[in-house]
Amino acid sequence: MKLSTSLSFRSISIIILLISLTSSSFAQVGIGTVLPDPDSVLDITSTDKGLLLPRVLLTSTSSFAPLSAHVEGMSVYNTNTAGDVRPGQYYNDGSKWIRIEGTDAVDSVTLSSDVTISSSYPTYGAISGMTLTFTARKTSVLVMLTASGFGFTNSMSIIFLRVRNTTSGTTLGGTMNKIQNYDTYYVPGPPGPGGYLGNSVTTWSASFSKTMTGLTIGNSYSLQVQGAVLGIVGTPNAVIEPATTPDAEHLTLSVMQ
Repeated sequence: MKLSTSLSFRSISIIILLISLTSSSFAQVGIGTVLPDPDSVLDITSTDKGLLLPRVLLTSTSSFAPLSAHVEGMSVYNTNTAGDVRPGQYYNDGSKWIRIEGTDAVDSVTLSSDVTISSSYPTYGAISGMTLTFTARKTSVLVMLTASGFGFTNSMSIIFLRVRNTTSGTTLGGTMNKIQNYDTYYVPGPPGPGGYLGNSVTTWSASFSKTMTGLTIGNSYSLQVQGAVLGIVGTPNAVIEPATTPDAEHLTLSVMQ
């Protein structure tokens, strides 16, 4: 009788254990909740706490160290500045680390004071305040230039804008646009008998974009906006007044990585 009771108790215990193990294999894990989402393996719930990723020292995006291998889907927070990595969150695509970019993916400089461009083409002059230095986080970046202004009256002229890579002493590229037509019109009345001829002011805008390639990750590069004008008739100067007319005129150079 005792043997039979003992075997029955043992059998029941084994059955309960098997049921428990089977149930656990299909369960979700909840932290901060007793009702984890059924589609999640791990459901972390909190209103005043965050998830702290492992903090590691990466050496480059191509090296898996300090891991033993590249693991697709792996996420870490890098605290090191070395090679082409800097502090921030990274994930692994199976062959390299990829940084989850924040708002610092664009470097930009904008003209803040009024300028008059008068350098005679083909001689370019540097535009004050329009030099941008950035650190390459990729081997190629997109460089963008936009501008708007007006031309002197009583002239026919062209404005030339270019982006100069002052680090290598080469020109990345540029754009040009008409800034003024020789345009006169009749104004009745004073100062002369019956009226006089007046001149209109013509506005202009220009844009340029190009991929800058062959960069070394981690190196710094400097870009400078330069301008020139070419006149056929009258005063060819081009004017950009972001301080006086900020809602209409501007000059901006951006690098997107």
